[in-house]
Amino acid sequence: MREPSAQEAQEFIAASGFIWHQRFELGPQVFTPGANDIGWLLHEADLPLVMDGMSVLDIGTTNGAMAFECERRGASRIVAVDILDPEHFGLTPLIRFLESKVEYVQASVYELADVLDEQFDFVVFWGVLYHLRHPLLGLDSVRRLSKGRMTLETAVCDHADGAVGPLARFHRLDDLGGDGTNWWSPSLEALHAWVASAGYSIRKSTPIPSAKDASRALLDLEVSGEKPEYLAVSYERPLRLQTIDLS
Repeated sequence: MREPSAQEAQEFIAASGFIWHQRFELGPQVFTPGANDIGWLLHEADLPLVMDGMSVLDIGTTNGAMAFECERRGASRIVAVDILDPEHFGLTPLIRFLESKVEYVQASVYELADVLDEQFDFVVFWGVLYHLRHPLLGLDSVRRLSKGRMTLETAVCDHADGAVGPLARFHRLDDLGGDGTNWWSPSLEALHAWVASAGYSIRKSTPIPSAKDASRALLDLEVSGEKPEYLAVSYERPLRLQTIDLS
């Protein structure tokens, strides 16, 4: 992947007509105009400085900031995923501009494990969980795609009155952040229980801005040595995507 000059980056941003969701450094000291500050999250997430030979899955990629950053750090295979057309967040022109080898897959998190049918060394799952109507099903799907570490960022409800214990708040319409696509905000305790039940162990948990009034959380996870809990103790089985050829 090439590193554009500051002037090239400025001209690209000025000419762009797509939605900028993420703020990240596109060229030397030239930052994209998105509101989601990827640099701050990168600092807090302890992303490996050297990712040579690693396979990376970036779920909810939007403008591809994390996919491109992992490529800069040496990842050999990077798959970026979102539910929208790649033109919506400009991923296609960004890949061309950066001469990147990032691959794009348009799919929901629920079907992704069957669409890809592989596991990745490092999974990025930022800003997605609270958009899911079925968050545990989403985590189960992501677990099927993971063979190493996973970094997860999501909304939590600890800042809200009465958010004590393993509880989750259900949001309708624009109740959470004025965004009708936001459905669930668990407490930190509930989030920790969710990821453990899905088959992850917690390396680090960072409440944002603090444990007492957290509205977001950033988790550094790794696949545990045991089967996901629901496979061991319940009748649940992975939801599978099946394609039937009727021709």
